[in-house]
Amino acid sequence: MLSLAVYLEIICFVIALVCLRKIKEDAWRGMIIYLFATCVAELTGHFLKVAHHKNAWVYNILLIAEAFFNSVLFGSILKQYLKARPLIIGGLVLTFVAYIFELISHGIFIFNDLTVIVMSVIFVVYSLYYYFLLINDEQYIDLKRHASFWWVTGSLFYYFGGIASYLFYKFLAHINLGGHNIMFTISFALSLLLYSCWIYAFICKRWLQPNSETGY
Repeated sequence: MLSLAVYLEIICFVIALVCLRKIKEDAWRGMIIYLFATCVAELTGHFLKVAHHKNAWVYNILLIAEAFFNSVLFGSILKQYLKARPLIIGGLVLTFVAYIFELISHGIFIFNDLTVIVMSVIFVVYSLYYYFLLINDEQYIDLKRHASFWWVTGSLFYYFGGIASYLFYKFLAHINLGGHNIMFTISFALSLLLYSCWIYAFICKRWLQPNSETGY
């Protein structure tokens, strides 16, 4: 049986397809490709697990798409305030250095934990930097309708929570809550926050913010 998080991903992909396919900004449309890749990877990983085969390699491949497409959208959002390309390229270089190091160290069949941590730290830094720039922006912005704000907010909660989970994994792995390991509950809660914020961001991008057909 598929996990609830997978259903959230599928719902998010469908809404992204409906909301973003006519948006003119490539960075936002890239979310459709990324979420489709995520759904395919999750379904593939699930069936490999059921068949008692190793599935870490599927998620290691997905990490490439996650790092690239999210970085591109962060760059598109940040470039409203500064020249973001050097920052984004630097983050991608750091992430892929960690990725290659792990592949050399243990191969593709063991999950790249270090890469996830490095990528998550970078995305948290991007998110906090965005908030700093947003706070200092003199232009009025209606946050209720601002797609970038909600996309970044979901990303911040998800990746910051992921870092905390990794750091305290040995402690949390032994705690059960409602018949489930607490890590399962935390993982689902983070996924719910991420995809709820992203879904609302996609709706804002398509229908609620000014110039939603073309974006800002």
